[in-house]
Amino acid sequence: MKKDVIYVRPSTLHKFVFCPRQVFFDYYLREKRPLVQRLRMLIGKILHWIHHLLKRGYINEELNSVEVDEIEGVVLVGKPDSYRVEGDTVILEEFKSSRIPRKANRYDVLAWEPDMIQACAYAYMLKKKYGRSVFVIIRYLDGATTFEYNDFMESCLLSVLEKYKKMVEGKILYDVHRTRKCNKCIYRNLCDKIDMEAKKVIEHGNGFG
Repeated sequence: MKKDVIYVRPSTLHKFVFCPRQVFFDYYLREKRPLVQRLRMLIGKILHWIHHLLKRGYINEELNSVEVDEIEGVVLVGKPDSYRVEGDTVILEEFKSSRIPRKANRYDVLAWEPDMIQACAYAYMLKKKYGRSVFVIIRYLDGATTFEYNDFMESCLLSVLEKYKKMVEGKILYDVHRTRKCNKCIYRNLCDKIDMEAKKVIEHGNGFG
């Protein structure tokens, strides 16, 4: 691998959108994934296997690597779940072990935002590889959503990649919005400690305490 190049997996981008701190901590701590997360990955693999048996003409989990032209020093590396080429279009299918969201995300796509960005990363790779437009299908346990990978979707992806690059190069620990999902995180205690220390610094700087 080239030196001074940031290699980014779409699956890592998925986690980064979900919580950038998880990705930051993974660089230095690398804790074992919780059982629930490992089970979801297993379910995803089973779904892929069933899809491979039932459908023909698809390219499944083929390793791809492309440089991101718009962001110097960034390379996307990963295996799209499944895709096929139809004329001037690449049909990309991604499989998720969760349920489809009840409403569209802030980009007006009926998909969880991390899933959308991950799919966009694969779409970027396939668009560059084949020089064709990409149509995305994200299949959930109870439904599917579709969207065209267009200029707007690409701008969303590049924005996340820029933020990711800044984290790596500047060792930036981004602030995050805490939710109930944080209670299941393997880094919860560390995150709590960091936030408590940051609060003390802010209060001290404002003349409190």
